[in-house]
Amino acid sequence: MLKAIAAALASLWRGTLGVLRWTEQLVRWPFSLVFGSGAGGMPNSDYKPDVSASQILDEFEEARARRAAVHDQDRDGVSSVIKYAKAPAHARTTIDLGGLKADVRATLLTMDDNELRALAQAGLGAVRKFVEARDHGIHGVPVIKPRASAAELAPKQVTAEERMLWKVRSRMLKSEQSRVFRMSV
Repeated sequence: MLKAIAAALASLWRGTLGVLRWTEQLVRWPFSLVFGSGAGGMPNSDYKPDVSASQILDEFEEARARRAAVHDQDRDGVSSVIKYAKAPAHARTTIDLGGLKADVRATLLTMDDNELRALAQAGLGAVRKFVEARDHGIHGVPVIKPRASAAELAPKQVTAEERMLWKVRSRMLKSEQSRVFRMSV
């Protein structure tokens, strides 16, 4: 009995759907004659593009490469500092720090991995303050202090012999240290 009721409801449902389709086609028919979207209307023009899908993808890749190749306007050195801080230890020697002030360069070269990691994770504004030698608020990263010049480090009352000894010693140390902190060009 339940099967007979289910079969009757299914056939009634199919009949209702058939009536709805027929009504929809009846309503669409005058519009399809006027606007040409039906079988009896004007045929659709056949569009064949002159560019293949692979050519479009190649064009997008070229545009992406051109955009990536645009020179970074790093006037204040923030991008250089972030790139240096994010670089692995073995790659830091290849990063050019020539655009930075000597104080910033000296501070970066003396920072350890934990300090550089904290600097790399800091926000852009905090890194900008770091480069400008202001209080930046990055925990564990030192504030840049102006370096003392060599004239300030030398004693004020020096004899001529001691002065010559200072010059020789500074040139010897400069040749040793320049190999360690040489910047790539």
